[in-house]
Amino acid sequence: MNPVAWALFAVTGLVAVADWAAVARSLRRLEYAAKPAVMAGLTVVAVVMHPVSNTERAFFIAALMLGLGSDVFLMLPKDMFLMGLAAALIEHVTYIAGFRARDYHGGLFLVASLIALVSVAIFLPPILRALRTTKPKLVVPVIAYVVVFAVMVASAGGSGSLVALAGALLFLYSDALLAWYRFVKPLSWGRFANIIAYHSGQALLVLSLAF
Repeated sequence: MNPVAWALFAVTGLVAVADWAAVARSLRRLEYAAKPAVMAGLTVVAVVMHPVSNTERAFFIAALMLGLGSDVFLMLPKDMFLMGLAAALIEHVTYIAGFRARDYHGGLFLVASLIALVSVAIFLPPILRALRTTKPKLVVPVIAYVVVFAVMVASAGGSGSLVALAGALLFLYSDALLAWYRFVKPLSWGRFANIIAYHSGQALLVLSLAF
């Protein structure tokens, strides 16, 4: 990380805090501006930083842009959940491609795979039960999405970067929380915890480019 990248990262962090405040206080206009701005800021950080692998960075930049699109789809008042899900699924595939630019670390891959599988085994069944009752058409897309996401987490471990693995896991848990409060049971603190975990996960994935 160079000084310019660190400065941009700090500014993006301030925008993220503004978004968290907007979510906590239900300030929709501020949220509509701040949430995409965070992903745009992280994308710029990835562009200007000094990465371990330029190939990995190229894939990460594409993934971040897809993540921005997914955020917009999921944030709009009109229900565009499937569009957001599709953009996020492609985002994870792009992250997987980026992780493959690094040397493979089998031990951490196995650890990450185990964590992902246990996590999915805990949160996915209740979500699927709820979807079968309320939105059965989403069952197959959600299963496909979770499978790809689990592979992304395992691939983060396979890259050998603990920073990337931590980011991928936070990202996974943020999406699990989102699905839980949307489909299983409303949580008063759900959106707030979700956005903090999501931004933290994406930020760690960007930081992992430098280590």
